[in-house]
Amino acid sequence: MTGSTATQLEGLSSLIMTAPSWKRSAGIMVLLGIAIEFMAWLGGANPTDFGAHFGLLGFTLPALIALGLTRPLVRMYGKGLTWDWSGLIALIALVVCIIVSYTPLLLFARDYLSLFYASSLGIIFAVRLLLLVTVVDRSVSRMLAPALTQSLFATLFWATIIPGILVYSVVLHIFLGLGAWFIVWILERPMKTALGVSPLAFANAFMAYLIEGSHALEEFFREMGEGVWVEQAGIFFRRQDKEEAVFIVPGVHPGPLGEIGGSNLPKILHDALGCPAVIAHGASTHDFNPVAASEVAKGIAAVQEARGTGTWSATATQPVRVAAGSVSVLAQSFGDTALLVSTRSPLITDDLDYAVGLAIMKAGERHFAHVAFVDAHNCFPYLPPPVLLGSHVAEEYRTAADLAFAALAGAAQVPFGAGFSRVPVPFTREEGFGDLGIMAMVIRTEGRETLYLDFDANNLHEGVRDELRERFLEDFDECEIMTSDTHVVNTVSGMNPAGLNVPLESFYPLARKAADLPRADCVPASAAGTTATCGDIVVFGSQRITQLAGLVTGSVGIIAPLALVVLLVAFLSTVTVFFLFAG
Repeated sequence: MTGSTATQLEGLSSLIMTAPSWKRSAGIMVLLGIAIEFMAWLGGANPTDFGAHFGLLGFTLPALIALGLTRPLVRMYGKGLTWDWSGLIALIALVVCIIVSYTPLLLFARDYLSLFYASSLGIIFAVRLLLLVTVVDRSVSRMLAPALTQSLFATLFWATIIPGILVYSVVLHIFLGLGAWFIVWILERPMKTALGVSPLAFANAFMAYLIEGSHALEEFFREMGEGVWVEQAGIFFRRQDKEEAVFIVPGVHPGPLGEIGGSNLPKILHDALGCPAVIAHGASTHDFNPVAASEVAKGIAAVQEARGTGTWSATATQPVRVAAGSVSVLAQSFGDTALLVSTRSPLITDDLDYAVGLAIMKAGERHFAHVAFVDAHNCFPYLPPPVLLGSHVAEEYRTAADLAFAALAGAAQVPFGAGFSRVPVPFTREEGFGDLGIMAMVIRTEGRETLYLDFDANNLHEGVRDELRERFLEDFDECEIMTSDTHVVNTVSGMNPAGLNVPLESFYPLARKAADLPRADCVPASAAGTTATCGDIVVFGSQRITQLAGLVTGSVGIIAPLALVVLLVAFLSTVTVFFLFAG
């Protein structure tokens, strides 16, 4: 996945939008109609003239009728559309109708208003049809009736008042309807050819999710997804007079955005475990997004099955920090299990490919039975490409991990204590914070304390990790700052790291609390590592999400040129009809 393609993927979140209240849309329709009539009177129009009362009767009334009829007609086909979206579509069509009706009058005499108004009715039919097949249902035939409501009423209403409008309008509806169908055909071809799925089906499912929380989008992803087997590492902690706790490194990626797919994987996994837990971020990219939240259950089942099967050890090494090139690794082992937390901060890094993490885990098995390898995911002012196996940066990760394994394998192990905490935050997803808030684990070995602080967020803004670490090293012997990479925060922008919209000083007291609570919770403990094989999890698939992002953004990119072609066809059709019937 290239940097530009990854940016396209995160840019899919920019397509998220909500419709304004239908009451607001209706109010704007009325105001526009009044404004047109007021300008006509200022221009000296006689109250009996065609244009004098045209604002409300020619533009506002058809739009209000379309607002009221579109939703019921759509629901007749079992599809969902809110009143707000019905109002927005009608308002968009009204604005287009006004522009097409009046803008040409700057070049032509006012006598041609009826001609251009008739032309606008054909155009808004095409506009409404394209909007409805995108938002509601890709079937052109099923969306014909809802699309016709605005222009058909206006045509019939004015047919007995404006000579020839019926003929003009019918012919233009035919021309523009065929043009809209052709645009739909063009938009469908690339993705159907490349992925065997319909881009408008994707758009329908995406909008159904936004409008009514439908899970149709997950079924769309399931159709194009593929099953994978991934290894998921965990470390379970039995603590004296305390409940069991766990540190989990999922094998799949929490994406793509919002509540879609496995975007809220950290929260789902945390809640299913039912005990204090730190949910870290493993080596995985958007190729490994679960197609549905239900697929996360397979990972949960694997964790629960492996629970308690490892070899328990009451000893751990002191923390070790090693570096290779740009990569720094904090490492600590618990009996036969190694925990490695990697970062390139202050350099920028997003995801590591699953193959990179798997290669490191397999290399570590020369020394340890289990390896929990964490991508700290903690420095992000812009979106770089993921780290792929065989790249220079991937080799730095592998070299740093090998150094960590060697250091841990030769280090003495001593009794340890473990403490956990989770601190909710008052910040929203839009502000960059996920549902879990801040999680923390403190490991105490012979008086030395190591802090693992984990934000439920999609990365940290540049500099936040380094500033936090500097502050915590004043009273901790070692620490690393991580994020879970939850994608529920990506509902406004694909780039929404913690620390971007909420300054560090605003959430530092909460981070401080999350770090201090495990100290009071820290008691003698034993640990057992597990490596759970999660079988046949249906994910987006190798490069599928990349292709989807490129095709969707590419389709969006050709909408404007296609719209220009439609307007050109409308103009030529208008001229043709004018000369045929006026000549």
